[in-house]
Amino acid sequence: MIIELIHQALVAHGFSKVQDNDTTGFYIREQGTAIRFAVLHRLDELIKPSDLNAAINQSAPDTFIKDPAFRKNCDLICIHHLDKLAEFKNHEEQIFEIEEDPHFYKKYVLYYSDTELEAIKGLDFKKLNKLVSDKSQFNIYKNDPTAPTKYSAAAKIFIKLPFLGLQLNKVELIPLRRQIEEAVAEKDLARTHETVQKLGKTDLEELIKELIDDELANLPN
Repeated sequence: MIIELIHQALVAHGFSKVQDNDTTGFYIREQGTAIRFAVLHRLDELIKPSDLNAAINQSAPDTFIKDPAFRKNCDLICIHHLDKLAEFKNHEEQIFEIEEDPHFYKKYVLYYSDTELEAIKGLDFKKLNKLVSDKSQFNIYKNDPTAPTKYSAAAKIFIKLPFLGLQLNKVELIPLRRQIEEAVAEKDLARTHETVQKLGKTDLEELIKELIDDELANLPN
């Protein structure tokens, strides 16, 4: 399922699949003269970066290998399954070794557990994007980011794969002037606000005098 979600994400970002096999899909995106490649690979076991590079090179399409941009502009996305997230600590060094390897490709290891897979069951990339863009859900996640929720599992994909663009929901922008007027009315400072607007740019001494007079007038006798 994770493989299918990332496939949908790549297609949504303009990539087309050129070739695939049991474990690996090869993608390309052409925008004018700009070309970018992506490889989506199911990483059944954590291996040395050199062995991973060799495996991808051997199975890549000839057209990719012959293109000098392939090794310079290619994201290698590795999907690795963990039975439980707690296992990550046992494999942390191996995962970082792969991601930090500078040769051939920019590498990402997206690891996931059965619990996370169950949490996002039934979501496609469009729904995933909408979920992550939900500010109310984000606020809940921010307060407890380690909780195994649908949002945390979805957010992890965007955090781990930073080249994915997040489609933010459009919101109505409230004019700043209206926000100020509502704020001062809520605090019962409408008269003070009017005084500042009237005299703030012209007569500083008179402004201070009126503010003091207003404050004294509000004091009990």
